[in-house]
Amino acid sequence: MPYRRFSSRRRRSYGNQRRQGGTGATFSGSQNIIRHANTVSATIQSGYTQAFNLVTYNPTNHGTPVSSDGSSAKVLTNNFTDEGSRVDYVTMQLTIKQTDTTKNNTCYLGLISTSFNTGRLNTALMTTNFNDFVTSNAAGEMGVAATEKSYNLNTYSLNDIQQHNIRGLLKRQMQLYSGRVITANSTIPIPRRNRRSQEGSLFALVIMNDSESATAGSNVEIRLDTFFKEIPSNSL
Repeated sequence: MPYRRFSSRRRRSYGNQRRQGGTGATFSGSQNIIRHANTVSATIQSGYTQAFNLVTYNPTNHGTPVSSDGSSAKVLTNNFTDEGSRVDYVTMQLTIKQTDTTKNNTCYLGLISTSFNTGRLNTALMTTNFNDFVTSNAAGEMGVAATEKSYNLNTYSLNDIQQHNIRGLLKRQMQLYSGRVITANSTIPIPRRNRRSQEGSLFALVIMNDSESATAGSNVEIRLDTFFKEIPSNSL
């Protein structure tokens, strides 16, 4: 029995890999893929939080894939997907460093995942549920706020609705001191609700810089590199 359960998981994992293709894949089955790679940088003050797109439905910002020397697949340098596309995994390389190495900083990581039901909320509910870290328009195209927002762990801890919608900030804690640099390199399975790109779909990373008041922590500098393969619904 244990062997069969293990084998079943292996088969499901292999099926996803075969559909999405390996790192250098050009096709998924008979369909061309689009390779997305993007780099964003930001500075977050102590007591502030910022959200970053990982895989986000937004046909307007998606743009037209282009050819690139050295790539047999067409490419895009953004985190946006088109209507009906599929994404199974996103690779994230994150670097966080202090601007003042004499201070101590505590940073927290969380995730936001929205689908059609949550992504088409009105403005008031966007504030209640996500503290305006998430944006949307009348067409259901999604995005994140362009800049950091004043938002700390105490505020997050008091608001259970936001804890439900911004997941994991209380679990993923990182300490920075004496110039220590935080790096994270991981491949994240896309939540089931976000694998098929449609109105209201957003998968985003949330980074909070919240230091203890006694240490008056410094700003932190963020660099986020992402990569994923988009399987379009129509041939390119």
